[in-house]
Amino acid sequence: MENRPSTHPGNYLNGRHPNLRERQLPDGNIPPPPRPPPPPSPPQHQRPSGTAYHAKRTNPELISRSNSRTLPPKRPRTGNGEQHQRRNRWSNDRVGGGEIKVAPDWSGNETTTNTDHEDKDQHQRERYFGFSSTPTPSALMPPPSTPLAYRDMQNEHSLAHARWGLRREVVMGFSRCGIGYMYPWQAECLDMGGLLTGESNVVYTAPTSAGKSLVADILAIRKVVNERRKAIIVLPYIAIVQEKTRFLKKVLEKVRVAVPKRGGWDKVNLWRHLNIVGFHGGSKVRVGWKELDVAVCTIEKVRQMGIRGIAPADYDHSAEIFLSVANALVNAAIEDRTIDQLGIVVFDELHMLDDDHRGYILELLATKLLCLAEENIQIVGILTSAQQNVKVLATWLKAQFYECAFRPIPLQEHLVYDNNIYTYDEKLVAKIPSSELKELKDPVTNAIVSLVYGAVIEDHGVLVFCESRRRCEDVGKLLVKFMPAVDEEVREKRMEIVRDLATTSTGLDFALEKTVPAGVAFHHAGLTTEERDLIAEAYDQGSIKVICCTATMAAGVNLPARRVVISPRMGRDFLSPTMLKQMRGRAGRKGRDTHGENYLCCRKEDLVPVKELLNAPMPSVRSCLGGETAGLKRAILEGIATRLATSDGSLSEYMHATLIYHTTPEPLKYLEPKILDAIEYLKEMKLINEDRTRGYFYATRIGNATVASGFGPEEGIFLHDELSRALMNFNLEGDMHIVYQFTPIHSSTTASVDIDWKLMREEVEKLDESGIRAANFVGVNPAFVNKMAQGGTLREDSPQNISKARVYRRFYVSLMLRELLNEKPVHIVAANYNIARGFIQQLSTTCKGFATTSGTFCKVMGWTGLAVLLEHYSWRLDMGVKADLMDLARIPFVKSVTARIFHENGLKSVEAVSASNVEILVKLLDLAQPKKLRLREAEMGKMRGRLEQRAGVILEAAVAIYEQDCKDAAEE
Repeated sequence: MENRPSTHPGNYLNGRHPNLRERQLPDGNIPPPPRPPPPPSPPQHQRPSGTAYHAKRTNPELISRSNSRTLPPKRPRTGNGEQHQRRNRWSNDRVGGGEIKVAPDWSGNETTTNTDHEDKDQHQRERYFGFSSTPTPSALMPPPSTPLAYRDMQNEHSLAHARWGLRREVVMGFSRCGIGYMYPWQAECLDMGGLLTGESNVVYTAPTSAGKSLVADILAIRKVVNERRKAIIVLPYIAIVQEKTRFLKKVLEKVRVAVPKRGGWDKVNLWRHLNIVGFHGGSKVRVGWKELDVAVCTIEKVRQMGIRGIAPADYDHSAEIFLSVANALVNAAIEDRTIDQLGIVVFDELHMLDDDHRGYILELLATKLLCLAEENIQIVGILTSAQQNVKVLATWLKAQFYECAFRPIPLQEHLVYDNNIYTYDEKLVAKIPSSELKELKDPVTNAIVSLVYGAVIEDHGVLVFCESRRRCEDVGKLLVKFMPAVDEEVREKRMEIVRDLATTSTGLDFALEKTVPAGVAFHHAGLTTEERDLIAEAYDQGSIKVICCTATMAAGVNLPARRVVISPRMGRDFLSPTMLKQMRGRAGRKGRDTHGENYLCCRKEDLVPVKELLNAPMPSVRSCLGGETAGLKRAILEGIATRLATSDGSLSEYMHATLIYHTTPEPLKYLEPKILDAIEYLKEMKLINEDRTRGYFYATRIGNATVASGFGPEEGIFLHDELSRALMNFNLEGDMHIVYQFTPIHSSTTASVDIDWKLMREEVEKLDESGIRAANFVGVNPAFVNKMAQGGTLREDSPQNISKARVYRRFYVSLMLRELLNEKPVHIVAANYNIARGFIQQLSTTCKGFATTSGTFCKVMGWTGLAVLLEHYSWRLDMGVKADLMDLARIPFVKSVTARIFHENGLKSVEAVSASNVEILVKLLDLAQPKKLRLREAEMGKMRGRLEQRAGVILEAAVAIYEQDCKDAAEE
């Protein structure tokens, strides 16, 4: 994502602040930052005139486009004589001629191909369509608005060149995203033998910002558009999944593909857009595997609340789970015998194979694909940096290997300590004078402020990577005092951001209210998704100049900067070489910066380990199926459940396709006893059985349910025992028992949740009689809670105590969920439990995903009633309302408190909202704003404009939903 030009701030102190490059020794020492300027007086704003909205209960028809071109007439859904005559021109008069139908061209005309017709201009056809076709006259020439890159077809680096086989709509889609040409290394990589035809796999490495994703994007698009096979793209973080999904939708928005005929009698040619779906934790998708074209999936570990005892870093590795949709999709396709529809799987950040918590899922997924060699599924692996054994990865994946060291923006890298700036080879570059200000006595803090100020005064963006969330906010508040003054236009843009933050469901954060007007913000997991998105967008537009962030942003969000300031620690530990390299790679914006700068700021006492970190080689990728982990047990269970490994021979072939087989000396000697132990464990847990007569293994119902729901063996057994016990005596008088059941079991098996026993005692005392019965049934004793609140200890020194602690932690988390279900806003629940709002929101997302997977488990087990109940509560948690508001909460922005206010004021249904008007909706939205977080009166006029816009969206959505409901009722 490229940053757009930002507004230049006005001159400060009647002169330009010197750049670091200009302050060379001996007379170029860096001056200290100026004293904080006096706060400017707030401008007087005029209240904007009211925005008029009008909605009708009819579907609006498209009348015109922004340009003057006349649209072609719509083709009827059923054929008539005239339509048949037009078709017969291309088909019936050519007896024996075959047809290939492709999507309508840029002007809307159908393109029909006669495969038996010999055309001399074969090159012209392949140039536009990527395969043999005879276009209609309207397709022979590009439209007048064709980008320059498309006209430059003779340039082999142009995406329009015939060798890449991209259709015109795809090339123009890339152009809309600012991509018309590829780098030489990308062309060289794609030219490797068999890659474009899908006959070979590839593993390649490229630095951050070198355009490493384009190679995989082109290969995936060719599979989807040209070959009409499906693509799965596996990414490490939710934010990247959302970004990639938006990008692909924009690139492919003009591409339409033929709808399969329903039979020989069907003579109508119908077209549809591609279905590009982003899957991540808690997402609800109604598109099935059959209709899916591109699945963008995450294996991100969904963090479980940073409750009080969490480490100061942004996350604790022991406190995380993952949701692997990609693995579940492949399992379902294998089960349904539709895996042949899958054409390509892309693994981004392949080095995460050695991640202790999700690496074995990546390995397991790749292993299954390798076992399906006859299906010709292409595998693409991408690494940001070359690991030591990267060629072993290529050998394992039966892939070609390509290594790229190209970086479009050069980097200038520095080490900073004791107010001195050095190059990595210890050459002194500049000095930062110490400051007399109390808050800048610390040399590290003084260096950060000076480096940030020097970049901002020259209108450059800065990322400051801090070791913890609290440090992010502290540094952000400190930087506000030293930011240069800006003109009225920039100030107004920043106040627009403040108003946007204020209209979110959680209201305006007090710290952001102080920092954003100065062009400073922070970005970490403690913020809600809406807040992080608004901050990232404002930084990309140039309104915000500085973001103080945690280490996870280095890989999770694509926001480069001219200058990157880095702390070498993440919590109490030093960064890994891979994470440090990702942070350093964020410096430099293609198309805007001539170079990038990164500064690693440390204390002198940390100098030795920091230098070791800088000189450390990239680690080798290792398999996570060995050791004492459950990875090998899960690998064998999934192999048996998907029928890829059901006998001794097929099981041996299955294990030969794993990474551990390729990275272990004498793999057979090492793996054989572990495999036998894993099989005995799975048989003992009744997840698999063995038919000794026929000599094969098969999964039991519990084993199939475990695999279908995406759980490991231990989680599947635990969930089965919990639900089986619950079904014998389910308490449906209240919602406490069912809420406990869809609280993720993973959060109760980790040390991430530090229970506040006094708070838990207060909440348990508030439970009604049915809630107390539910607590006793799941194993929570109010007397024990009271004992712990008075200073008792629960030592997890035995299996019984570990299980007991797991139950109490899970119940503590379920109390938070119960408040969300009862329409308590996220920020209220966060305040009650002293937890960051972002973690409460993540908890809600995690539980929605867990409820969905638990529902799948119940369906396979035959517990349909419980599955329906879990799905109902999953929807309630998604909408944040009680059962009586489920219908109303289908409208965007009408959730939780807002939905209740609408209901109490007479708007009790979608129909009632659709018959309302903007003025009424604005008043209700104003009532729903968090009262303690409202803006000052001077900004309320513009706040009303924001509410009017949201009211317009609500009204239009309500009309659309109501009309669709009427159509559905008529069809029934």
